[in-house]
Amino acid sequence: MMALATLVLSVAMHAADTVDCTPWGGAPVRGIVSQADACGIVITLEGSKANLSLAWSEVRSIAPADPAWSSWIQAGDAARRGEQRLIRGDAALAAEAFERATGLLAGARGECVQAAWMQWARSLQACGRATAAALAQVRAIDLSSDESTASWPADLCPAYTDRQEALEAVTAFDGAAASAPRAAAWSALLREVAARQAGAEPKSPSKSLPKAPRVAAKDDQMRRERLVLEQWIDALGDASSTRQRARDALIDMLARTETPVRHWCRAAIGQSLMLDSRDAKPGSAEARRFALDAAEQFLTVVACDDAAIPMLSATCAALGAQALDAAGDGRGATTVRTRLLQEGTSP
Repeated sequence: MMALATLVLSVAMHAADTVDCTPWGGAPVRGIVSQADACGIVITLEGSKANLSLAWSEVRSIAPADPAWSSWIQAGDAARRGEQRLIRGDAALAAEAFERATGLLAGARGECVQAAWMQWARSLQACGRATAAALAQVRAIDLSSDESTASWPADLCPAYTDRQEALEAVTAFDGAAASAPRAAAWSALLREVAARQAGAEPKSPSKSLPKAPRVAAKDDQMRRERLVLEQWIDALGDASSTRQRARDALIDMLARTETPVRHWCRAAIGQSLMLDSRDAKPGSAEARRFALDAAEQFLTVVACDDAAIPMLSATCAALGAQALDAAGDGRGATTVRTRLLQEGTSP
């Protein structure tokens, strides 16, 4: 009992110690730490009742520092470095920094933890690592205190340019664990869309996939995106009649939705048409027509030239070139691929 009392007194005395703190871009301050957690610190300024709240990424130095703060301080420094690297366009080093930050914050909760995962997703996305970015984004949604506020980036569209890439995505999503309903729903839907593109065995039909939570009107975008993903699964089904019904539904969505959901619809329609082209008699006019229709869908996304979706645009350009090749238009396919090389963007 005496040992416990001594420990409590020691912790209390340490918490009340005066610290000297220098924020990045600010003047040094002195005061008593009134609160510290994974996301930051609150200091009651010396000679005043005013409090100064700082995220760990804003703290340049602090002394004396409680050993319990060590991983938080390091995570804040890594996040700050990641943000700086993103600003100057160094996505690869930014991704390394945010990966370190998320590792140091493992097991912690709070907005800063979710933000680190979202920033890591953004960095991976800028590196062209779509599947890794999607997994990080699912984790960010899983950590969100309010799932409906965790938006999905337009660029993270689950369209893949080859079977191996889609298979890698299936494996990645198979290993992804999510406890929050919205994150679990996203992960399951993305896995099924990738499985269809890879020709892998679906885990479950779209009708039995987990449902996302129903919330206020602010969740309308998630609802629309979910509908697209569900139709995408059917659009890549085995039966041509099922594919046609799904394409009709996606075409209907095209007329009453905005980007980026519209781009997702076109990617799904294009991939579905390519399946019909492959099912048709090789070299037939029907096969060529389906392939040209698919190319039109993919290249319409590219023609939008939306600066916010460079990865999706590059993916659709690559798919468009494949569709033109299938239609026998080798010159057109070469032109599209040359544009990809000139712009330096890879899917």
